[in-house]
Amino acid sequence: MTTFALLSIGVAAIVLLLFLILILRLHPFIALLLVATVVALAGGTKVTDVVAAVEGGMGKTLGHIAVIIALGAMIGRMIDLSGGAEALASGLVRRFGERRIAMALTMAGFGVAIPVFFEVAVIMLMPVDIGRC
Repeated sequence: MTTFALLSIGVAAIVLLLFLILILRLHPFIALLLVATVVALAGGTKVTDVVAAVEGGMGKTLGHIAVIIALGAMIGRMIDLSGGAEALASGLVRRFGERRIAMALTMAGFGVAIPVFFEVAVIMLMPVDIGRC
């Protein structure tokens, strides 16, 4: 395949991706997967090879991420059960004052998210009752 053909496929892929996401409002993950498959087929890859590449790539990525999320969830649950997250949030709210509650909770979220991971920290801090602080 010529360089011009490959560049044309790349440009068409970007246009198609933008069309699917911005105009058709397709979920970005589905749009990326669809466009990547179309690009691979347009580039001359066999269908069986495309399926194997998608399975292998997603399996490796999800396998690594699953371990990280599971460990983060365990650490986060321990911090939640011990009351550490609520104690940190309450202390910061007292220190920053009523006018800066948003800043205090943002700092608490950041402090808890460092060892835990952001998603787990958000879930842990959702039940924090600002009125009790």
